[in-house]
Amino acid sequence: MAQRPASQETCHQHGLTGRGVPGGNASLGLVGRFASFLPSPVLESDGKLDGSIHRIIVCTLCRDLVTGVRSGEDLCTDLRSRLSAEHEPAVAQGLAVEGVACMAGCSRPLTVAFQAQGKTAYLFGSIDARADVGDLVRFARLYASLADGWCSSGQRPAGLAGKTLARIPGPGNPAGSSR
Repeated sequence: MAQRPASQETCHQHGLTGRGVPGGNASLGLVGRFASFLPSPVLESDGKLDGSIHRIIVCTLCRDLVTGVRSGEDLCTDLRSRLSAEHEPAVAQGLAVEGVACMAGCSRPLTVAFQAQGKTAYLFGSIDARADVGDLVRFARLYASLADGWCSSGQRPAGLAGKTLARIPGPGNPAGSSR
């Protein structure tokens, strides 16, 4: 039996199955698998969806494939600092940086997702917590400025090229539509 990479071993140690998705089912298809682990939009106290929140979600269990180091918490801290009202006042309001234990991107750690109510969601993988933080901040700025969250690969920062694992259409932007 082949040995799992350290990043995948973490998922199995925490009882995550089906490619890291809790109660995972590989037959759900791409969107179904991502929908089952991307956090849902933030709810207001009355249960209504709060569309003003842009979320950056960082896996805190991903281990670097070479060093085995978990850098998700450090990336969260760095993103919060760089996206603070002091440094990015236009982006900081309505933005939350959150850590989550496993987003099932075990074969491409470190994974980072961008999500907002009514917008296309993005999942990036193979993120270097030190080298890619500037590009993640630039993408956060771009994502916040887009009404529906949709952008082409050419609009995303060059450092994120080849690191997009998924672009999940938001409501009113069906998966079958072309842009």
